[in-house]
Amino acid sequence: MSPFPGEFSENEGLTRSDLKARKHRRMMRRRRTTAIVVICVLVFGIGGFFGVRAAGGVFDDLFGPKGDYEGAGTSEVSIEIPPGASARSVANQLVKAGVIMNSEPFLDEVERRDVTIQAGPIILREKMSSKAAVEALVNPIKPPKITIAEGRQIKQIKAKMVESGMKAEEVDKAIDDKTPKDYGLDVEAPSLEGYLYPATYNLNQNKTAEDIVSEMVDKTKREIEKADIDLDDANRIMTLASLVEIESPGDEEVRKKVARVFLNRISEESRTGRLLQSDATVAYIHGARSDLTTTKKERESDSPYNTYKKKGLPPGPINSPSSGAVDAALNPTKGDWQFFVATNPDTGETKFAKTFEEHKKNVEIYREWLKQHGEDNGDT
Repeated sequence: MSPFPGEFSENEGLTRSDLKARKHRRMMRRRRTTAIVVICVLVFGIGGFFGVRAAGGVFDDLFGPKGDYEGAGTSEVSIEIPPGASARSVANQLVKAGVIMNSEPFLDEVERRDVTIQAGPIILREKMSSKAAVEALVNPIKPPKITIAEGRQIKQIKAKMVESGMKAEEVDKAIDDKTPKDYGLDVEAPSLEGYLYPATYNLNQNKTAEDIVSEMVDKTKREIEKADIDLDDANRIMTLASLVEIESPGDEEVRKKVARVFLNRISEESRTGRLLQSDATVAYIHGARSDLTTTKKERESDSPYNTYKKKGLPPGPINSPSSGAVDAALNPTKGDWQFFVATNPDTGETKFAKTFEEHKKNVEIYREWLKQHGEDNGDT
C-alpha cells in the first residue's frame, strides 16, 4: 500500500507501450552505466575506477541497494543543489546524504512527473521514499523565504528578489511602471515605492514575481486598514512615514518629533519657506552615501523629489516604511520645532531646534562628529 494515501501507483494510467518505453529507458541507463564502468576499469585501472565511483556514484548505481525507503522520512537535512546539476547527479547527492536509498526509483519518479530540479538550498529528510523526495522538490517541506527589511527602496527589493532566484525580467515586469492600483490598492501614488511592505514572504516554485509583489501590496493594504488610514490620505501618510523611517533612528519618541518637524516645515508657520529640505529625498534622486549627506550641486536638481526646491512633501514615499514610522506619521509629538540633526549617528542622538540659529549650533556638533570619523567632505 502506498505510504501516501490518494497517490497513484507509478504505473497507473500508463498504456502498455508507455510501460514498455519506461522499461527500455531503464535498461538503456543501466547499459550506459555498465559501459562507463568497464571503460574506466580498462583505461584507468582499479584506482581510476574508484575515482569515478567517488565522483559520480556509478558504483552505487550498479552495486548499491536496489530498494526504496517508505514514507516521508525522518530527520530534516539541508541540501544545496548546485547550478546546472543533472537529475542523476542530484540523485547521487541525495543517496550520499542519506535522503534516498538509491538513485533509480528517484530518477524514474523524476521522469514520470517530468520534474525540472531547481538549483539552490532545500530542506529534505533522511530516509525518504523517492516519491516523497520528488514531491518535496516540487512543493518544498519548508518553502524558501524572502525577507524585505524596513526602509528598503524598490531597487533594493528588486535585487533581493533576483537574488532569491527570480528572473530579473519577470521582477521588472511585476514592478516597473506599476502603481498600487495595479494590485488592487486604491491609492494615488506615482509608483509602487513605499507600498511593498517590509516583511518575510514564503517562496515556492509555483509563485511568480507578480505573486510576491501582490502579497507585498496586499500586506500594505491590510496595514493601512488596520491603522484606519483613509485611502485618500494614504499616500501623504506613507510618504511622511518613509521620510521618518530614513531620517531618524528607531526610537519612538524621536520619530514622532521628526514627523512633527516635517509637518511644521510645510505648514503656514514654516520657517523654511514650506521646504522640507530633506537630504534623504535628494539622496533618493542621486543615490545615498552612508551618512545621507548631499552636495550643493545635488541640491540644485529639478526633480520633484528635491525638497530643497519643491515645497511640501515629495510625490510619494522614498522607501518602504515600518509600522513604527507610520505610527509616528499618524501621531506626531506636539511642538514647534522646525529643525533637527542627528549629531551622533552612532548612538542616534538627535537634537531639535526652533530657530535656525540654534540649529546651526547643532549642525556644528554634527560636523565635528564627521571630522572625528573622517567623513567630512566639506560640502554638507
